[in-house]
Amino acid sequence: MPKVTIDGQQVEVPAKTTILRAAKQVGVEIPVFCYHPGLSIVANCRMCLVEIEKWPKPQPACYTEVSEGMVIHTQSAKVKHTQEQVLEFILLNHPVDCPVCDQAGECVLQEHYATYSGKASRLSHVKSGKPKAKPLGPTVVLDAERCVVCTRCVRFCEEVTKTNELTLEDRGEHAEITTPAGVQLDNPYSLNVVDICPVGALTSRQFRFQRRVWFLDMKPSVCTGCARGCSIRVDSHANKVERLVPRYNPDVNNYWMCDDGRHSLSVAGDSAIAVGWAPGPGSEVRQAPAQDGLRVVANWLQEARTHQTAVAIVLSASLTNEDAYAWGRLAKEMAAEVFLLPRAPWQGDDILRTADRDCNLMGAQAILQATVGNFGDAAAFVARAETFGLAIAVDNGADATDEFVDAFGSVDQRAVMTDRSGALSAVAEVVVPLTPLHQRDGTIVNQAGWVQRLAKPLRPAITTVAAHVAAAALAPSAIEVLLDFTQKTQPAELFARVAASVAAFKNLTYNEIGDLGRGLTHGGELAPARVRLDGTAVWEPDPVAPTYQRPFQIRRGA
Repeated sequence: MPKVTIDGQQVEVPAKTTILRAAKQVGVEIPVFCYHPGLSIVANCRMCLVEIEKWPKPQPACYTEVSEGMVIHTQSAKVKHTQEQVLEFILLNHPVDCPVCDQAGECVLQEHYATYSGKASRLSHVKSGKPKAKPLGPTVVLDAERCVVCTRCVRFCEEVTKTNELTLEDRGEHAEITTPAGVQLDNPYSLNVVDICPVGALTSRQFRFQRRVWFLDMKPSVCTGCARGCSIRVDSHANKVERLVPRYNPDVNNYWMCDDGRHSLSVAGDSAIAVGWAPGPGSEVRQAPAQDGLRVVANWLQEARTHQTAVAIVLSASLTNEDAYAWGRLAKEMAAEVFLLPRAPWQGDDILRTADRDCNLMGAQAILQATVGNFGDAAAFVARAETFGLAIAVDNGADATDEFVDAFGSVDQRAVMTDRSGALSAVAEVVVPLTPLHQRDGTIVNQAGWVQRLAKPLRPAITTVAAHVAAAALAPSAIEVLLDFTQKTQPAELFARVAASVAAFKNLTYNEIGDLGRGLTHGGELAPARVRLDGTAVWEPDPVAPTYQRPFQIRRGA
């Protein structure tokens, strides 16, 4: 491996390593605009130029590969002068609209100007105007005046989605990103171009002018829109989700996420949010919080135990591992029959989207197999619905068919626990509002067997209840023995019970999962974690991850 010297620090790196990556390994920051680790290298912004001894001119660090004995300077007078010139050139026609720009606070141009220039403008002519607020499609708006022509967005559409909606027309200061005549930027991953834009040129129609980034509470979590389970960051304010952006995870979603996944934590209007209902005096049905509904269901379970009534428990394949374990243990002790209800598939692709829309089908199947043994599917419930006197559906986003809904509605006593209203809750006698997945902690397993932790970016409503807490609350009425968990048992403690009783989770701990997850057990050994440069088995984010995927920090005293 070649040994190189960067700003007086010697480092040994693999052959064909670029100067940019080699510099990162010794803690040297080199500014970039056009470079993105998930796209091809074009070296057109010239912001990353460095000085190499015995080379006649500065070279782009993002493109130039190291060689044995190379001596590189990133802080020399020539390099600093070059950086100042590049920034001055970019800012000649750039509008000074930072006070209204959505990118303010996480803008690469702002950061580079403050760090590598800070000099007053020498502009002596009127800035050339370009289109503002130009819709490129249903999701993205372009402010061409702000564009620094890094071409990240063009390369994304060429190399990742391969849809080629964006192109660069004209040259020099007249160069502009646009769409060909009659074409819109309307692919399932279109909002990724907003994420990777280093300035405020491309903005999301949904998030545009909604919130300043320094007011956002940013927490790592997982997308629950399909079985891919993309690593994401949830940006919220005042207990409301403002936007989702992808987090770099080489074993799951790399740098990207689909547009549908960005809406996986929102619902289509207030009418879609589950509202609890329970029988009141006489035959009256009234709106009720979760605890009122649970008391009714507890009475039903006590009567079922007394009269030996057959009970069916229908579980969504989008419940967390902890929920599946809690309900599996309860069903086993009360001799109830369990049915796993998946969501209807959608159109997958060869990028990220999977046809399976359940975020935890693999985890739920493994846990139910270990706790219950035999369990059925939706078709099995439909075939045997008339044999049950009580049916309980625990439904975190399950998509029931008309046939299933009709069969469920034919059972004498029907309770649905869900976070969203739908056809299934419409035929229930009791509706218990569940805490949505993004308002609680827990773990899920994606289609490839990768375990990840959900965050809790929002505070749950006091009228809702987590699915595993509901199981613990019903246990005293349903069974005569004590379970190994209570209503106060935390998800981390429940996961420890999962790891102890389910072979696929053997040796895995809640803390070890971390922000980017771990693979399920294979032959008794955990799938390998990422390895840091010092050899410790700890997750390491990409050393040159783009700014939007780093934790946001307000710079003080700059």
